[in-house]
Amino acid sequence: MIGPGGAGVSTVAAAAAVAPPHSEAGGSGGRTLLVTLDRFRQAARVFGVYSTPGQPIPVSQRVDLLEIDTLALLGDVWALLRGPMALAGGSAAAGVSEIDPDELTGLPGIEQLLAWRRIRDEAVSGAWERVVVDCSGSIDAVGFLGVAELVAGYLEKIWPRHRRLAGASENPKLTGAAAVVDALVADCEDIIGLLVDPTCVHAHLVVPPGVHGREMTQRHLAVLALMGISTSTLIGNPGAGRPAADDAFDAELARDHPGLTTVVAQSLSSPPRTVAALRKVGVDFSDAPGPPAGSHAAEVVLLSGSGLSAVYRLRWRQPLPDPRTLALGRSGDDLLVTVSGFRHRVPLPSVLRRCSVRDARWEDGMLNIRFQPDPRVWPRHDPEVDGE
Repeated sequence: MIGPGGAGVSTVAAAAAVAPPHSEAGGSGGRTLLVTLDRFRQAARVFGVYSTPGQPIPVSQRVDLLEIDTLALLGDVWALLRGPMALAGGSAAAGVSEIDPDELTGLPGIEQLLAWRRIRDEAVSGAWERVVVDCSGSIDAVGFLGVAELVAGYLEKIWPRHRRLAGASENPKLTGAAAVVDALVADCEDIIGLLVDPTCVHAHLVVPPGVHGREMTQRHLAVLALMGISTSTLIGNPGAGRPAADDAFDAELARDHPGLTTVVAQSLSSPPRTVAALRKVGVDFSDAPGPPAGSHAAEVVLLSGSGLSAVYRLRWRQPLPDPRTLALGRSGDDLLVTVSGFRHRVPLPSVLRRCSVRDARWEDGMLNIRFQPDPRVWPRHDPEVDGE
């Protein structure tokens, strides 16, 4: 549950959690877990309960609330890492055992990654029919969604896998530390794969009214598509003091985003403090699986020629609120794409890894990038376009 406006998103997320799930197969009557990282613990106040961070607590007959304390998670994982590194000794582990867990909060994205790991574990546990993640409060929702990629890249930069393997083979005491880092990288890859799987993950964007809300919504939709995350619902949040059913707001959302389901939350006279009041907000939505989205649905085709004269095209549907923000780069086997100030790595299909970018064009809502073979690395015998 993502909200460009911030205000009221936790209430909308709580209302979504208590609404009965709707899917093509129909709900099984299982439980829903509402997860929040909000350090101000607004969700507990909405439900009128006392929560214990890190422990799911029932807030209704079929909904539990889990408030995640990322600092506690950080301490737990550092306890696992500090032991093996202290045993390793030498320059590779110098000073590691004296670092306090609180000092690790400065590492890019580590707290948010650990939160995602807990969310992933809950999602695959089989205990919940649905998990609603409240991306409001003090966190940056877009940064939170992209943190697994950020941390994986950072870990590979400061201690690449080939150096981990070499270090562990030369100094067996490093094996434990290398295993912990390998596990974190594997978690990153697992979380990235989960987020771009439209059969089990959907983004629901909470939209405030007005010009600012419209602009921020367009930017969020562009970034979500770039990341390959499927967005299924726009939830209009009129805010306090607006009519109970803002038909103009609903019509505006439907007109501007014809491919998405739109819902307008009901405005209540006072903040909801019970499950019955939350259900009056009326923000239930479908959990039906959707098709791959954005860059995760990228397709590569051979446009013309063969050998070194071949021209390939990589394309996907990509909203682009401001074409001036589009930038392309290259890092190894990945294409670096920047949209609306957000940079994302798009893994290239194998045939394009031996090519260089020729040009790019955005038209009819599609980002089209043409490639041509790089003579320095192109094989003597032309491979077929495998698209993998």
